[in-house]
Amino acid sequence: MSVTVDYIEDVYLQFRRAQAHFNNRGYRMPKDFEKHFNEKFKESNKKALVKITGWFLTKWGNIDPYEYFLCGFQLYDKRFSYHKFFKDKIILLYKTKDKNRKREVRITKKALVESASFVKKWMVNNNTTINDYISNREGNRKLAVKHYLNNKIDATFFVFLMRKGMLLTDTDRSLIPYIQKNYRKIIFGLEDIKDFITKLEGKL
Repeated sequence: MSVTVDYIEDVYLQFRRAQAHFNNRGYRMPKDFEKHFNEKFKESNKKALVKITGWFLTKWGNIDPYEYFLCGFQLYDKRFSYHKFFKDKIILLYKTKDKNRKREVRITKKALVESASFVKKWMVNNNTTINDYISNREGNRKLAVKHYLNNKIDATFFVFLMRKGMLLTDTDRSLIPYIQKNYRKIIFGLEDIKDFITKLEGKL
């Protein structure tokens, strides 16, 4: 597969995204990337970006450029740039994290199924729907909060319910500090298994 400017721009975008994420700031892409690439890039940086784009298109086809570049910033901080793209430490860290992510996803799927089974049983016993379950309160807290605190549903399933429209009070939120702290991470995890979530939702 030939390395076109469009592919190079895509990889450059992921590099800038990772850089912005690491530095906790925004970023802007050039309006005319091809002109910017040809006129503003150092020759050595051009070669590095073209080379790694080619790798992502071929032998690294199963590697997420954004996650790869995040590993680079994690290892080399602000010193991470084009000349460090191919450091062995980066791919080793990426592979370790990828294994951990896949392990977490497997655990998450199991916990999601168990949580969904519990809620489904509760709905059948109470002759109600998922929307009723989401809105149900027990005392000053959501029923789902009680079930989460009693380990009947897991954090990922709780966030799934939030995305389905479950509204929480300040009291509810104060009882779920782990979910509050890790909400974005859990959301990203759900995005990684969208097809699985769609099938699970159909069974509720």
